[in-house]
Amino acid sequence: MIPLSFKMILGFALICMIIISLMTVAAIINRPKQIQQLEAYEQKLTSISAHKVSEDHYATGRNGQVYNFKITYESITLEEVKNILSEEKINWREVNKSQLIGYDVDDNIGVDITHDINTKAIIVKLEKDR
Repeated sequence: MIPLSFKMILGFALICMIIISLMTVAAIINRPKQIQQLEAYEQKLTSISAHKVSEDHYATGRNGQVYNFKITYESITLEEVKNILSEEKINWREVNKSQLIGYDVDDNIGVDITHDINTKAIIVKLEKDR
């Protein structure tokens, strides 16, 4: 006979594995929708696309549930990007002189605008959470 404590531990481990697996599957299923929403939001920045230097897409968070776009611009200021995005309903918070963080309540998209002092580039991170 297997002891009851071993059965309890094994059952708990099995339930945890099932929950983690379901969360991973949900993140994979939702990823195309997140990408589509971020691409639509990125279209709002087309007026400064001539200044785009690079673009990076990646997933973060537990099981890759949060999808991010990281776009780097040169020859543009932090205020110009903020003014373009301010047409939306974004709640802005100034972290310091070189970083602004905003959240678009309507689209549930986080916006992080950072001025890189070393390269004099503006980095815009768009984050779609779940």
